[in-house]
Amino acid sequence: MAAIQSQESAVPVRQFDGRRVLAARRAARLQRPELGRKLGLSKASIGDWERCDAAPSPERLPALAAALGQDLDVLFPRLGPPDLKDLRCDSGHTQAEAARALGISRLPLSNAEAGTRRLNAAYVEPLADLYLVSREELEAAQERSFGNSTAPKAEDRPPRTLGEKITSFLQRKPLSDGEIADAVNAAAGFPAVDAAGIEALRTDSQGSAEVQASLPPESLFAGLGAAFGVQPWYFAPGEEVERQILDRLEFLSLMRSDGVSVAARGASEGVSAAMLATLSEVLVRHEVRHEKAPRPEEG
Repeated sequence: MAAIQSQESAVPVRQFDGRRVLAARRAARLQRPELGRKLGLSKASIGDWERCDAAPSPERLPALAAALGQDLDVLFPRLGPPDLKDLRCDSGHTQAEAARALGISRLPLSNAEAGTRRLNAAYVEPLADLYLVSREELEAAQERSFGNSTAPKAEDRPPRTLGEKITSFLQRKPLSDGEIADAVNAAAGFPAVDAAGIEALRTDSQGSAEVQASLPPESLFAGLGAAFGVQPWYFAPGEEVERQILDRLEFLSLMRSDGVSVAARGASEGVSAAMLATLSEVLVRHEVRHEKAPRPEEG
């Protein structure tokens, strides 16, 4: 996944992944030429984005998300709060366009975004209105442009490692390492791990791999799930979860081909845009992973 980043600021900006664009376009049933026409671009440009050969300029992302019928924060997530450049790009304006709208030169905006000279107080309110944010949000973004904000921490992003996942659930349900070990041992059916082993898992230390190797994954995940009252797959690696999803989708497909009606339960509100984007991305990633030619074709 490629991050579209400002050279002047260390604050993370929106994450661009061409596979998400491809998945969203297919979900919207748009061909590349159609999407290109919506954005005033060629289908070749869209193809370059989808193959991650190129990335759109940050200020194009809002229009791209809108053309695909997706929420900007879902399709192009950002880790951490925005700085001034991010606010401008989220409003879909280039620096020249923003300056023109305020009736000023680009220099004040350029200096403020680069963290070299603060905005004139007279520009703050009009700029906030242009970017569709409050004055307080714009001033906070300016502080980040000047480096007066702490960098995002690990907890500002979804947990990835097993240790991060355990730590995340501990914030909701405090348990001792011994209590977690008891739950894992109960699932395994034998005393496979002690409190020290759980500490190794929780901290992602060198001993974590040894502990995981001594336990069947299903027992470990089942024990952790039982301890925290969640489904075991919360703790499984992302690829394993995707494989299970694909297996179940294939099963549903077979049932439908055999004339068996498959109805969703408890889905009165429909599938959210975020869920649809995630499912489409999983399917596209699975397709690309198994194709001999890695470059996705039109369609």
